[in-house]
Amino acid sequence: MGTDWINQSDKVVEVCSNCFSPRITPYMGYETGKRFICQDCDNISMVTIEFSNLESLVLFLKEKRERENIDNSSDKK
Repeated sequence: MGTDWINQSDKVVEVCSNCFSPRITPYMGYETGKRFICQDCDNISMVTIEFSNLESLVLFLKEKRERENIDNSSDKK
C-alpha cells in the first residue's frame, strides 16, 4: 500500500470556481489561453480557486454545507 497520499496533503489544491471540484483540466490544451474545464459541472473558466492543502478544501466544503443547511432550514419557516 502506497503512502503518496500523505505527501499530497500539503500540496496546493486548485478547484473549479463554480462547483469547487478538484477535477479540472486544461481546456483545449491551453490553445485558447489559460482556461480550464471542470469534469464534474462542465464549466469552462479562466478562474480557479486555490486552497493551501487538501484539509483546507475539506474544511471549506464542510462549512459551506453547514451554511447551506442553515439557510435552507430558515427558508422553510
